[in-house]
Amino acid sequence: MSKKIKLPIFHIRGTFIVPGIKENLEVGRKNTLRSINYAIKNSNNQMIAIPQIDHSIEEPKFEDLHNFGILIDFEVIKEWKDESLTISANPIQRCKVIEMYENEDQIPYSNVEFVESINDFSEEELTELVNKIAEAVKTKGTLVTKQVRQLIAGELDDLALVFDSIMFKVAPSRILSNPEYITSPSLKTRWQIIEKIIFSEEDYATRNSESVEAAKQKTQIEQDLNQKLKEKMDKQQKEYYLREKMRIIKDELDDEDGSDDTSLDKYKERLSKEPFPEEVKRKILASIKRVEALQSGTPEWNTEKNYIDWMMSIPWWEETEDLTDLKFAKEILDKHHYGMKKVKERIIEYLAVKTKTKSLKAPIITLVGPPGVGKTSLAKSIAEAVGKNFVKVSLGGVKDESEIRGHRKTYVGSMPGRIIQTMKRAKVKNPLFLLDEIDKMASDHRGDPASAMLEVLDPEQNKEFSDHYIEEAYDLSQVMFIATANYPEDIPEALYDRMEIINLSSYTEIEKVKIAQDYLIPKSIEQHELTSEEITFTEGAVNEIIKFYTREAGVRQLERHINSIVRKYIVKNLNGELKKIVIDEKTINDLLGKRIFDHTEKQDESQVGVVTGLAYTQFGGDILPIEVSLYPGKGNLILTGKLGDVMKESATIALTYVKSNYEKFGIEKTIFEENDIHIHVPEGAVPKDGPSAGITITTALISGLSNKPVSKEIGMTGEITLRGNVLPIGGLREKSISASRSGLKTILIPKKNERDLDEIPDEVKAKLKIIPTEKYEQVFDIVFNTK
Repeated sequence: MSKKIKLPIFHIRGTFIVPGIKENLEVGRKNTLRSINYAIKNSNNQMIAIPQIDHSIEEPKFEDLHNFGILIDFEVIKEWKDESLTISANPIQRCKVIEMYENEDQIPYSNVEFVESINDFSEEELTELVNKIAEAVKTKGTLVTKQVRQLIAGELDDLALVFDSIMFKVAPSRILSNPEYITSPSLKTRWQIIEKIIFSEEDYATRNSESVEAAKQKTQIEQDLNQKLKEKMDKQQKEYYLREKMRIIKDELDDEDGSDDTSLDKYKERLSKEPFPEEVKRKILASIKRVEALQSGTPEWNTEKNYIDWMMSIPWWEETEDLTDLKFAKEILDKHHYGMKKVKERIIEYLAVKTKTKSLKAPIITLVGPPGVGKTSLAKSIAEAVGKNFVKVSLGGVKDESEIRGHRKTYVGSMPGRIIQTMKRAKVKNPLFLLDEIDKMASDHRGDPASAMLEVLDPEQNKEFSDHYIEEAYDLSQVMFIATANYPEDIPEALYDRMEIINLSSYTEIEKVKIAQDYLIPKSIEQHELTSEEITFTEGAVNEIIKFYTREAGVRQLERHINSIVRKYIVKNLNGELKKIVIDEKTINDLLGKRIFDHTEKQDESQVGVVTGLAYTQFGGDILPIEVSLYPGKGNLILTGKLGDVMKESATIALTYVKSNYEKFGIEKTIFEENDIHIHVPEGAVPKDGPSAGITITTALISGLSNKPVSKEIGMTGEITLRGNVLPIGGLREKSISASRSGLKTILIPKKNERDLDEIPDEVKAKLKIIPTEKYEQVFDIVFNTK
């Protein structure tokens, strides 16, 4: 009894496929695409291919289909931009359709019965059949298939496969007009249909109607051509002969590399169908020709085969369609990142110009900032906002130019450079390409990778980027490059000139609290499959973690502590100790242990020779008390606190300025000659440098030398010159936040830093009195209340 099976229907029109012969099919109709996607999920990529009676019908009904088909096993080779598919169909077994219907998901289904082939030829008939096919091959070259050759040579006894190969090659469309060829189990019946098609009466009538003279002329021409071909076998024919011989030897030896012939055939088919650039196509075909002429397994064979694989896997023409909705882009950036107002505005401007001009010839956006502030995640958000594939390459520690440009393919183990490798991963020629840690590239005797990167990033050069391995110009002009760096001064100058720097400063404590509440805590709860009812963080708990368990510019350590707390809760929950928990300050101390860091607090009381400065570190802002003491000596200056050269110079400048203006500040002249001056900046083990402590050191010197206390409520920052000018500084935002956090009431800043006041959070401005100063005399008047 024949086997029955129920499977989704695959509509096929205009042609047919037969068991044992794979065929690539293009699928574009929506209903067929639905059926294919359903079969992938529910029937292990198996369907029944049933041909249409009338191939012009776009949406066939059941009555528009034949009552026979083929069981196929398929795989998706290519998904196109218009959602159509290219599939490789492997026909397995002929079927007779019993019924057709729609299942509960409105997918067309068929209930079919397998048609098993029956060899009803006698031995004499079989011998006669082989002889007839062999005779026909001599006069009809169209009959020559791999299976026919094997049958004649006595290497194949599967007549069904031989007949199908003949029918598929000679007259595939005639199968539809002879359904019995599919539905009949008898091989003899199938051969009769083939004979009728190949040796039809019409064919004989046509040949008999030719004049005798014409036939003679035709015969003479054939003889002349055959004679010339025999006498003058050219190089191409020899190569073909040798390749055929090599294939037969491989088949005989069951060579494991035989599959490579198939892959090369697939590549040839792709080259004929897909719009590869002509130069690239010629280069690939030349390599395929060399591979076919070489013995498999040799070094040359492996080199050329790897080269073909790389060339065929690089995106030469595939691209995605960019999104141009600026509102959507802003929504994506706001969804994934808190704050960063100026950064987001600049990115939206960049996208707007790109949309308007349809060009990427703007400077390369480079996100600069300390670790953990969201440079990489911001680049991912930009990719999502513009609808581009995101790829990333890390350039940290790259010293060899060939890592960017690749090696010549003749070298052992050669491959393309990182740029082309990453483009292969992108699968399109217009991705968003993140160049991570571009400031950490170096150079040595193997070349300067920054020079190679110049060709990648320069919009005037990257249209024809040269990779040593692929030996063909590659167009990078449609790639959207974004770079990241920690320190802009370490970016090679040639690259820096082509970049637009966007600074991502360290997060304030206020921003960290908001990021934790809106992003990190919900993300951690979701990742650990909990709910906000089971575990809740108070604002005080988040502040406790930020202030006393982390010291960082970004939020990585904060996220680790939040995840640690969630894990500890899960352990307690699974042990039955508690069902839900509210995380507050006390709970933080219990779960994370004693505090790790302490932020510097303001002085308990106003003192002589102690002034509060404002510092900017890689972890954000902090206050910096500066101490001055006098003792009998010979006017020497002693500096301690692990100060850098610039800060030591600031102390020297401050002392010179005070000495030259001692009368204004009410200091006795003899005090400089009779005492040594010691300046100390706690904490002694922490390196400190920069000019912005100039007015703080000056004020501490005046306080110590004149024995006048300075208010504990005042902090200050600013560089000082020998003429008493107060010069601008950096990091005002972070410094003002640290002053507010430490309890200061007033801070003095350089007048030229007034332009940075809009960067200071409103809640900080509400707590602090900020006074701009231009000359040190103004600082003196305010601090010592002289006016």
